[in-house]
Amino acid sequence: MMKSSDLLLIVDSVEEAIKFYTEKMAFDFVEAQMNKEGSQSLVSAHLRKGKCVIELRTPYVEELAEFSFIKRCASRCVGLHVHMKKGLKRYFERCQKKGVKIVSEPKDSPEGYRMFSVRDPFGIKLIFSEPIPGFVAKKPTEFLGLPVKATDAAGKPRKDAELLTEMVDHLKRFGILRRAAKKYAKIWLKAATGKTKK
Repeated sequence: MMKSSDLLLIVDSVEEAIKFYTEKMAFDFVEAQMNKEGSQSLVSAHLRKGKCVIELRTPYVEELAEFSFIKRCASRCVGLHVHMKKGLKRYFERCQKKGVKIVSEPKDSPEGYRMFSVRDPFGIKLIFSEPIPGFVAKKPTEFLGLPVKATDAAGKPRKDAELLTEMVDHLKRFGILRRAAKKYAKIWLKAATGKTKK
């Protein structure tokens, strides 16, 4: 069973990344490692803000070609989503004052979160979100594009097993294995109906 995970960001300069994340984004500096080959530079560092942990590292020699490609695509494929309990507005205002590049200002999402995003000096997008107080989610009527009908043509409630089979078959069209599809469909049904499915 997986216990935890940290986000690894491979950057050009660990020193520059530490400066940005500690001074502008208010992360705490936890630890760092020096280059052992004589160069007076940092090769890695750990930062933390609450339960969010980031590991910064320069690329190894064998990763340089891959890193060069990722750098060109960073705005499309690399990002971090930070869930906050509260204080989003104050944190957004802090980012503005510190001159952080704002990608999108705070806005509400249909899923019940208020969020904004910024971009760091390396092109990595950081999204910050917090739950909207008092948000009540609408009962879903579709499952990844598949209309979900709780009743049959005669108006009688459909059995959970029938709904589950339909949802699993729908997910298998995307190439998702049956085991994973069934597990996800059960979780979705439980959240949608508030009942435990067998």
